[in-house]
Amino acid sequence: MPPTPHPLYTPTQLAAYLTHIRLPPHAHHLLPSLPHLRLLQRHQLATVPWENLSKHYTPSPTPAPALLHPQALFSKIVGSGSPTHGGGRGGGCLENNAFFGTVLRSLGYECYPGGARVHMGGGAWTGWEHMVNFVTLNGAKYVSDVGFGARGQSAPLALAADVPVTNIAPASARLVRAALPAQLDPTQRLWLYQTRPGPAAAWEDGYAFAETEFLRADFDAMTVGTTFRRNSFFTFRIAVCRMVMAREVGGEGDAIVGVLTLTERECRRRVGGRTEVLGVFEREGERLEALRRWFGIEFGEAERRGVRGTAVGLPD
Repeated sequence: MPPTPHPLYTPTQLAAYLTHIRLPPHAHHLLPSLPHLRLLQRHQLATVPWENLSKHYTPSPTPAPALLHPQALFSKIVGSGSPTHGGGRGGGCLENNAFFGTVLRSLGYECYPGGARVHMGGGAWTGWEHMVNFVTLNGAKYVSDVGFGARGQSAPLALAADVPVTNIAPASARLVRAALPAQLDPTQRLWLYQTRPGPAAAWEDGYAFAETEFLRADFDAMTVGTTFRRNSFFTFRIAVCRMVMAREVGGEGDAIVGVLTLTERECRRRVGGRTEVLGVFEREGERLEALRRWFGIEFGEAERRGVRGTAVGLPD
């Protein structure tokens, strides 16, 4: 028999995942609903970082198609119980959204994946390089994205045009319908995800998407470009990002109030529109300690050797 095209996680795996993201015990057995989806997305974003570390902290890159296998993603993010697959990691947009989509379907959500084009500035757009998930609840469709880094959505957005919502205060987000400037047929309008850092700021394009379902083969092809193309952002930069809950900074509850980011030489936290530098790195050990402290990510000696002598490597 051919393999199941959309494998699901087992109840045991789901229980391990919900514990990993620190979902309150009373929410472990809730039925699919918008409040439950929002809760899941907040905890996913605050626990599972958007990151490209496997591109740098590895002796040899993983073959692209293997990156999106549901069991490989579970082992990387949650852990399989073996010493070599301890979990605690995140991934790029394709990995995190593929994983989260499988989680949602395993929990009983009506969910399918789609592709998106990312805005590069100056009117330029990529090809299909980003992934989002579409979730239908009581006949209404929402877009859920847990892989767009610091400008990503903190909650699922209803597919409704020009309805601004608070994202991570004071920032807001919205969807609009428009054709891209490079299109030959302007009647083929896409959904554009836009954000602005404050109420008086201009809206900035993030990515554009249609509602077409993408298949595993589409995403396997996309990983080749985003993972191995020499001019890809992921090839020459280190990027790690997760969202911050109120209780992490002296507040109460699990509302998303900020973003924690780490690049080659610096770790920052932005809360309430104010940015705090948490660390500046001159040596590899300092960066590794920041990854452990702020993101819970640790590497063995083999992974550490992989970054030495590269463009993003730091002195020992």
